[in-house]
Amino acid sequence: MHTRRCRRGSPRRFVHRLATVLLGASAFMLGGCVVNPRPLAVPETRQAVLMLVTTEMPVPIDVVSRHAWLVYRERNDQVFRRVELGGFGAGPFEGVGDERLHAVWVGDEAEQGAACLEQHARAFLDEIDDRYLPWPGPNSNTYIDRLLRECDLHADLPATAIGRDYRGLVGASLTSGGTGVQAETPLAGVRLGLKEGVEVHLFALALGVDLWPPAVIVPLGPGRLGFEDIP
Repeated sequence: MHTRRCRRGSPRRFVHRLATVLLGASAFMLGGCVVNPRPLAVPETRQAVLMLVTTEMPVPIDVVSRHAWLVYRERNDQVFRRVELGGFGAGPFEGVGDERLHAVWVGDEAEQGAACLEQHARAFLDEIDDRYLPWPGPNSNTYIDRLLRECDLHADLPATAIGRDYRGLVGASLTSGGTGVQAETPLAGVRLGLKEGVEVHLFALALGVDLWPPAVIVPLGPGRLGFEDIP
């Protein structure tokens, strides 16, 4: 019986190659890839310091979700205070694992930001804690995103910080990065911005393209394939 071989360009070979590419892309996304990540360290200065940090959530949701907090130190002080909902630790970088530093403010910016946090942190915490939902929110990331916007601390949480885009049943706002707008519902939403690029949100999962620094936004791992999102 004659068996016909798979010729070049045949559907079988195309499917094989496509499967290989998809498997490789999936592994790449699961591992995540952030080029030139910000060093996980406190700036060497005696000025006030304010930082935005995230860590992995515990297993089994560590691949798809991160937890955020803000931490600040006053001028000429060595003690840090963390601002977060449902804390994971005490030190500036203590988390479940894979901590990442997303933004740093120093000097006057840090002092002004810390003063604003002192003013709003407690009220926002009580408001969100009373209605807490892990998905789609409001949750710990909703809390930090709201503080970033309220205090003009221009920085974006990663795409895997589920809850950062929660705006109620229907809502719209500026982005925390400060150069875009977004409209959201728990089922779907969109974010458009000069730096934020284009993101589509489906069931709180984000897909899109970040314009600056350039990256593809994915709902796994660090939330991006490309350069670190540094304000």
